[in-house]
Amino acid sequence: MLSAPTLTRLASLAAFLNTAPGLRGGQPADERFTAATQLPSLVPELQEDEVRLRLAAAAAVRGRELRGRLAEVWALAAVDEAAAVERVNALLAAAGPLRLTAGGDVVGLAPAQVPADAVERLAAMAALALAETAMDGELVRLRVCEGEDCENALVDASRNRSKRFCDEANCANRTHVRSYRARLAEAAEAAPATDPAGPEEAEAPEAVADEAAPADKPRQETEKEKKERKKAEKKAEKKARKKAEKKAGKKKSDKKKD
Repeated sequence: MLSAPTLTRLASLAAFLNTAPGLRGGQPADERFTAATQLPSLVPELQEDEVRLRLAAAAAVRGRELRGRLAEVWALAAVDEAAAVERVNALLAAAGPLRLTAGGDVVGLAPAQVPADAVERLAAMAALALAETAMDGELVRLRVCEGEDCENALVDASRNRSKRFCDEANCANRTHVRSYRARLAEAAEAAPATDPAGPEEAEAPEAVADEAAPADKPRQETEKEKKERKKAEKKAEKKARKKAEKKAGKKKSDKKKD
């Protein structure tokens, strides 16, 4: 898993990428990076160490060029790691010589020369953050929102690398709703069509079949009914036998009296 500072820097880079014109959370967006003076608010890390930012009119143009190079890394990170690493190497080369820095218990890399302005500082920060991400085998965490109508860059900070949608405009929910409606439409098309003649006429063939069936056709006796019938017959036979024996005994008694 990436370190917290690196994840923070990557999230800032994603926010910078999302200033480009394009589809953002289902809505078309215009260019939002028009002046280099916007960089400190877009990327708070640029204000570290109270660096005085010297801004020139051309810095905005260089900032958009840098944004394009970063967008290439994001587009390749999850599908072609080797190509993404090449783009990161180009960013590192542009950052110039590096040196080790120590702060507290952390040792890291930083440009050997102080960047001239905010764009150079952002380029160096991006190169180092992306290099650390690549060395940790975590470039796959740099993704583009899978929303059908969204092109936002995002950083997947989940433990199982399962984040697929950005958080800007509820893209995940909109995608799930769209998929659900598509499944309903598909199910409706697959269901049998209702007879236009109406339910009464649709049931007519069954009624005709019932009328055509012979009324006196004997129904086959079930096994249970057969057992009950035999039991009743035996009971009736036994009762009749007792009645006959009783009657015969009475006749004999009458003869003796005579």
